[in-house]
Amino acid sequence: MQQILIMGSGAVGGFYGAQLARIAGLNVTFVARGAHLRALQGRGLRITGLTPMHLHPVHAVEDPSSLDEPPDLVIVAVKSYDTPEAIRLLKPAVSTRTQILTIQNGLENYELLCNEFGSDRVIRGFCKIGAELTAPGVIDYRGLSSVIFGEEDGSQSNRVMQLQNIMERAGISAAVSREIRREAWLKFLWNGIFNMITGLTGATTDMIFDDVDAYAMAWQLFYEMQAVAGAEGVRITDKDGADVIEETRALGAFKTSTWQDRHKGKPLEYDAFCGYIVRKAAVYKLAAPVSQALFALYRLLEKSE
Repeated sequence: MQQILIMGSGAVGGFYGAQLARIAGLNVTFVARGAHLRALQGRGLRITGLTPMHLHPVHAVEDPSSLDEPPDLVIVAVKSYDTPEAIRLLKPAVSTRTQILTIQNGLENYELLCNEFGSDRVIRGFCKIGAELTAPGVIDYRGLSSVIFGEEDGSQSNRVMQLQNIMERAGISAAVSREIRREAWLKFLWNGIFNMITGLTGATTDMIFDDVDAYAMAWQLFYEMQAVAGAEGVRITDKDGADVIEETRALGAFKTSTWQDRHKGKPLEYDAFCGYIVRKAAVYKLAAPVSQALFALYRLLEKSE
Protein backbone atom coordinates (compact mmCIF):
# COMPACT_ATOMS: atom_id res chain seq x y z
CA MET A 1 0.00 0.00 0.00
CA GLN A 2 2.49 2.60 -1.21
CA GLN A 3 0.09 4.82 -3.17
CA ILE A 4 -2.67 6.30 -0.98
CA LEU A 5 -5.55 8.47 -2.11
CA ILE A 6 -7.52 10.56 0.39
CA MET A 7 -11.01 10.95 -1.09
CA GLY A 8 -12.33 13.95 0.79
CA SER A 9 -9.60 16.05 2.41
CA GLY A 10 -11.55 18.04 4.98
CA ALA A 11 -10.92 17.88 8.72
CA VAL A 12 -11.00 14.07 8.93
CA GLY A 13 -9.42 13.01 5.66
CA GLY A 14 -6.93 15.86 5.75
CA PHE A 15 -5.73 15.04 9.25
CA TYR A 16 -5.24 11.32 8.62
CA GLY A 17 -3.75 11.98 5.20
CA ALA A 18 -1.20 14.32 6.77
CA GLN A 19 -0.25 11.67 9.31
CA LEU A 20 0.21 9.06 6.59
CA ALA A 21 2.18 11.43 4.36
CA ARG A 22 4.89 11.63 7.03
CA ILE A 23 5.88 7.99 6.41
CA ALA A 24 8.84 7.61 4.07
CA GLY A 25 7.90 5.55 1.05
CA LEU A 26 4.20 6.45 1.05
CA ASN A 27 2.84 8.69 -1.68
CA VAL A 28 -0.33 10.42 -0.49
CA THR A 29 -2.65 12.30 -2.83
CA PHE A 30 -5.41 14.53 -1.45
CA VAL A 31 -8.65 15.03 -3.39
CA ALA A 32 -10.16 18.44 -2.64
CA ARG A 33 -11.92 21.30 -4.39
CA GLY A 34 -12.31 25.06 -4.41
CA ALA A 35 -10.33 27.28 -2.07
CA HIS A 36 -9.20 24.31 0.01
CA LEU A 37 -7.65 22.67 -3.06
CA ARG A 38 -5.88 25.88 -4.04
CA ALA A 39 -4.52 26.30 -0.52
CA LEU A 40 -3.21 22.73 -0.42
CA GLN A 41 -1.51 23.16 -3.78
CA GLY A 42 -0.04 26.54 -2.87
CA ARG A 43 0.68 26.70 0.86
CA GLY A 44 0.38 23.04 1.82
CA LEU A 45 -1.58 21.61 4.75
CA ARG A 46 -1.21 23.04 8.23
CA ILE A 47 -2.37 21.18 11.34
CA THR A 48 -2.90 23.32 14.44
CA GLY A 49 -3.93 22.35 17.94
CA LEU A 50 -2.60 19.35 19.85
CA THR A 51 -0.19 18.04 17.20
CA PRO A 52 0.90 21.01 15.08
CA MET A 53 2.62 20.28 11.79
CA HIS A 54 3.02 21.75 8.32
CA LEU A 55 2.94 19.43 5.33
CA HIS A 56 4.49 21.04 2.25
CA PRO A 57 4.51 20.38 -0.63
CA VAL A 58 1.18 18.58 -0.88
CA HIS A 59 0.04 16.55 -3.87
CA ALA A 60 -3.61 17.60 -4.22
CA VAL A 61 -5.97 17.15 -7.16
CA GLU A 62 -9.62 17.78 -7.94
CA ASP A 63 -10.12 14.68 -10.06
CA PRO A 64 -8.43 11.39 -9.05
CA SER A 65 -8.53 10.16 -12.64
CA SER A 66 -5.60 12.52 -13.29
CA LEU A 67 -3.25 10.24 -11.31
CA ASP A 68 -0.44 8.54 -13.20
CA GLU A 69 -1.17 5.17 -11.57
CA PRO A 70 -4.03 3.67 -9.56
CA PRO A 71 -3.78 3.94 -5.77
CA ASP A 72 -3.19 0.89 -3.61
CA LEU A 73 -5.48 2.32 -0.92
CA VAL A 74 -8.31 4.83 -1.00
CA ILE A 75 -9.55 6.34 2.26
CA VAL A 76 -13.05 7.70 1.73
CA ALA A 77 -13.84 10.57 4.08
CA VAL A 78 -16.45 12.59 2.18
CA LYS A 79 -19.80 13.49 3.68
CA SER A 80 -22.48 10.85 3.13
CA TYR A 81 -24.38 13.00 0.64
CA ASP A 82 -21.23 13.19 -1.51
CA THR A 83 -20.71 9.41 -1.70
CA PRO A 84 -22.39 8.90 -5.12
CA GLU A 85 -20.20 11.62 -6.63
CA ALA A 86 -17.12 10.15 -4.95
CA ILE A 87 -17.92 6.77 -6.48
CA ARG A 88 -18.29 8.35 -9.92
CA LEU A 89 -14.88 10.02 -9.60
CA LEU A 90 -13.19 6.90 -8.26
CA LYS A 91 -14.42 4.44 -10.90
CA PRO A 92 -11.89 5.39 -13.60
CA ALA A 93 -9.12 6.03 -11.06
CA VAL A 94 -8.87 2.70 -9.22
CA SER A 95 -7.79 -0.76 -10.30
CA THR A 96 -8.93 -4.24 -9.30
CA ARG A 97 -6.13 -4.35 -6.72
CA THR A 98 -7.16 -1.09 -5.04
CA GLN A 99 -8.49 -1.43 -1.49
CA ILE A 100 -11.05 1.12 -0.26
CA LEU A 101 -11.51 2.03 3.41
CA THR A 102 -14.56 4.08 4.37
CA ILE A 103 -14.32 6.07 7.59
CA GLN A 104 -17.48 8.05 6.87
CA ASN A 105 -20.42 8.70 9.12
CA GLY A 106 -23.56 6.63 8.63
CA LEU A 107 -24.16 3.01 7.70
CA GLU A 108 -25.20 3.14 4.04
CA ASN A 109 -21.90 4.30 2.54
CA TYR A 110 -20.26 0.91 3.00
CA GLU A 111 -23.12 -0.74 1.14
CA LEU A 112 -22.95 1.79 -1.70
CA LEU A 113 -19.21 1.27 -2.11
CA CYS A 114 -19.59 -2.53 -2.00
CA ASN A 115 -22.32 -2.41 -4.62
CA GLU A 116 -19.95 -0.59 -6.97
CA PHE A 117 -16.54 -2.09 -6.19
CA GLY A 118 -17.30 -5.39 -4.42
CA SER A 119 -16.95 -6.35 -0.76
CA ASP A 120 -13.53 -7.90 -1.44
CA ARG A 121 -12.23 -4.39 -2.19
CA VAL A 122 -14.08 -2.38 0.48
CA ILE A 123 -13.36 -2.27 4.22
CA ARG A 124 -15.94 -0.95 6.69
CA GLY A 125 -14.57 1.49 9.22
CA PHE A 126 -15.17 4.67 11.15
CA CYS A 127 -13.20 7.16 13.17
CA LYS A 128 -13.48 9.19 16.34
CA ILE A 129 -11.81 12.56 16.15
CA GLY A 130 -12.14 16.12 17.30
CA ALA A 131 -11.03 18.24 14.35
CA GLU A 132 -12.28 21.19 12.33
CA LEU A 133 -11.33 22.74 9.01
CA THR A 134 -10.89 26.31 10.25
CA ALA A 135 -9.64 27.83 6.97
CA PRO A 136 -8.62 26.58 3.54
CA GLY A 137 -5.57 24.39 4.08
CA VAL A 138 -5.81 24.58 7.89
CA ILE A 139 -7.14 21.86 10.25
CA ASP A 140 -7.43 22.38 14.01
CA TYR A 141 -6.94 19.05 15.79
CA ARG A 142 -8.39 18.75 19.29
CA GLY A 143 -7.79 15.11 20.12
CA LEU A 144 -9.85 11.91 20.50
CA SER A 145 -8.31 10.43 17.37
CA SER A 146 -8.79 6.73 16.58
CA VAL A 147 -9.70 4.65 13.55
CA ILE A 148 -11.57 1.34 13.80
CA PHE A 149 -12.12 -1.04 10.91
CA GLY A 150 -12.56 -4.72 10.22
CA GLU A 151 -13.92 -7.54 8.12
CA GLU A 152 -17.63 -8.30 8.18
CA ASP A 153 -16.92 -11.89 9.25
CA GLY A 154 -14.63 -10.80 12.07
CA SER A 155 -11.50 -12.32 10.56
CA GLN A 156 -8.08 -10.71 10.84
CA SER A 157 -7.32 -10.75 7.14
CA ASN A 158 -4.03 -9.76 5.56
CA ARG A 159 -5.52 -6.54 4.23
CA VAL A 160 -6.81 -5.25 7.58
CA MET A 161 -3.65 -6.24 9.43
CA GLN A 162 -1.54 -4.52 6.79
CA LEU A 163 -3.73 -1.43 7.08
CA GLN A 164 -3.37 -1.40 10.85
CA ASN A 165 0.40 -1.64 10.51
CA ILE A 166 0.56 1.32 8.13
CA MET A 167 -1.61 3.49 10.37
CA GLU A 168 0.31 2.66 13.51
CA ARG A 169 3.57 3.51 11.73
CA ALA A 170 2.00 6.91 11.03
CA GLY A 171 1.15 7.41 14.69
CA ILE A 172 -2.57 6.83 14.13
CA SER A 173 -4.39 4.85 16.81
CA ALA A 174 -5.89 2.02 14.73
CA ALA A 175 -7.81 -1.05 15.87
CA VAL A 176 -9.06 -4.07 13.94
CA SER A 177 -12.53 -4.97 15.18
CA ARG A 178 -13.95 -8.49 15.23
CA GLU A 179 -17.44 -6.94 15.44
CA ILE A 180 -17.16 -4.05 13.03
CA ARG A 181 -20.86 -3.95 12.14
CA ARG A 182 -21.92 -3.68 15.77
CA GLU A 183 -19.21 -1.11 16.51
CA ALA A 184 -20.26 0.93 13.49
CA TRP A 185 -23.79 0.93 14.90
CA LEU A 186 -22.48 2.19 18.26
CA LYS A 187 -20.79 5.10 16.48
CA PHE A 188 -24.00 5.63 14.52
CA LEU A 189 -25.93 5.91 17.82
CA TRP A 190 -23.68 8.73 18.96
CA ASN A 191 -24.08 10.62 15.69
CA GLY A 192 -27.81 9.94 15.54
CA ILE A 193 -28.23 11.49 18.97
CA PHE A 194 -25.67 14.23 19.39
CA ASN A 195 -25.06 15.37 15.82
CA MET A 196 -28.79 15.50 15.14
CA ILE A 197 -29.81 17.41 18.28
CA THR A 198 -26.93 19.91 18.21
CA GLY A 199 -27.03 20.47 14.46
CA LEU A 200 -30.67 21.47 14.57
CA THR A 201 -30.59 23.52 17.77
CA GLY A 202 -27.11 25.06 17.69
CA ALA A 203 -26.47 23.70 21.19
CA THR A 204 -23.19 22.13 22.28
CA THR A 205 -23.35 18.62 23.75
CA ASP A 206 -23.11 19.74 27.38
CA MET A 207 -26.35 21.69 27.03
CA ILE A 208 -28.28 18.47 26.34
CA PHE A 209 -27.39 17.19 29.80
CA ASP A 210 -28.48 20.46 31.42
CA ASP A 211 -32.00 20.22 29.97
CA VAL A 212 -34.36 17.52 31.24
CA ASP A 213 -36.42 17.34 28.06
CA ALA A 214 -33.40 17.35 25.75
CA TYR A 215 -31.83 14.58 27.80
CA ALA A 216 -35.05 12.55 27.58
CA MET A 217 -35.08 13.15 23.82
CA ALA A 218 -31.56 11.73 23.56
CA TRP A 219 -32.72 8.53 25.20
CA GLN A 220 -35.83 8.31 23.01
CA LEU A 221 -33.65 8.59 19.92
CA PHE A 222 -31.50 5.79 21.30
CA TYR A 223 -34.50 3.50 21.80
CA GLU A 224 -35.68 4.13 18.23
CA MET A 225 -32.24 3.29 16.83
CA GLN A 226 -31.93 0.29 19.14
CA ALA A 227 -35.16 -1.14 17.69
CA VAL A 228 -33.99 -0.65 14.10
CA ALA A 229 -30.60 -2.20 14.87
CA GLY A 230 -32.34 -5.25 16.35
CA ALA A 231 -34.46 -5.61 13.23
CA GLU A 232 -31.23 -5.47 11.21
CA GLY A 233 -29.76 -8.29 13.29
CA VAL A 234 -27.48 -6.16 15.49
CA ARG A 235 -27.95 -6.43 19.25
CA ILE A 236 -27.70 -3.11 21.07
CA THR A 237 -28.21 -3.16 24.84
CA ASP A 238 -29.46 -0.50 27.23
CA LYS A 239 -25.94 -0.48 28.70
CA ASP A 240 -24.66 0.46 25.24
CA GLY A 241 -27.03 3.40 25.34
CA ALA A 242 -25.78 4.45 28.76
CA ASP A 243 -22.18 4.21 27.59
CA VAL A 244 -22.82 6.23 24.42
CA ILE A 245 -24.85 8.92 26.16
CA GLU A 246 -23.29 9.24 29.60
CA GLU A 247 -19.67 9.15 28.43
CA THR A 248 -20.40 12.23 26.31
CA ARG A 249 -20.76 14.30 29.47
CA ALA A 250 -16.99 14.28 29.81
CA LEU A 251 -16.58 16.07 26.45
CA GLY A 252 -17.98 19.29 27.90
CA ALA A 253 -19.09 21.91 25.37
CA PHE A 254 -18.28 19.70 22.38
CA LYS A 255 -19.11 20.98 18.90
CA THR A 256 -20.23 18.13 16.67
CA SER A 257 -19.48 18.02 12.95
CA THR A 258 -23.11 18.86 12.14
CA TRP A 259 -22.96 21.80 14.57
CA GLN A 260 -19.83 23.00 12.77
CA ASP A 261 -21.43 22.60 9.33
CA ARG A 262 -24.55 24.48 10.43
CA HIS A 263 -22.51 27.42 11.68
CA LYS A 264 -20.52 27.51 8.44
CA GLY A 265 -23.62 27.41 6.25
CA LYS A 266 -22.66 24.03 4.76
CA PRO A 267 -25.06 21.22 3.74
CA LEU A 268 -26.09 19.12 6.73
CA GLU A 269 -25.52 15.37 6.98
CA TYR A 270 -28.93 14.49 8.43
CA ASP A 271 -30.29 12.08 5.84
CA ALA A 272 -27.63 9.53 6.80
CA PHE A 273 -28.82 9.57 10.41
CA CYS A 274 -32.45 10.39 11.19
CA GLY A 275 -33.38 9.87 7.54
CA TYR A 276 -31.88 6.38 7.61
CA ILE A 277 -33.79 5.47 10.77
CA VAL A 278 -37.07 6.77 9.33
CA ARG A 279 -36.61 4.69 6.17
CA LYS A 280 -35.61 1.52 8.02
CA ALA A 281 -38.37 1.94 10.62
CA ALA A 282 -40.90 2.07 7.78
CA VAL A 283 -39.50 -1.16 6.31
CA TYR A 284 -39.80 -2.98 9.64
CA LYS A 285 -43.06 -1.25 10.65
CA LEU A 286 -41.47 0.29 13.74
CA ALA A 287 -42.43 3.57 15.39
CA ALA A 288 -39.76 6.30 15.24
CA PRO A 289 -41.61 9.55 16.02
CA VAL A 290 -38.63 11.55 17.30
CA SER A 291 -36.44 10.59 14.34
CA GLN A 292 -39.33 11.41 12.03
CA ALA A 293 -39.80 14.83 13.63
CA LEU A 294 -36.08 15.61 13.37
CA PHE A 295 -36.04 14.50 9.73
CA ALA A 296 -38.96 16.76 8.87
CA LEU A 297 -37.42 19.73 10.70
CA TYR A 298 -34.06 19.28 8.99
CA ARG A 299 -35.75 19.19 5.59
CA LEU A 300 -37.56 22.44 6.40
CA LEU A 301 -34.33 23.98 7.64
CA GLU A 302 -32.58 23.01 4.41
CA LYS A 303 -35.32 24.67 2.36
CA SER A 304 -35.39 27.83 4.43
CA GLU A 305 -31.67 28.60 4.69
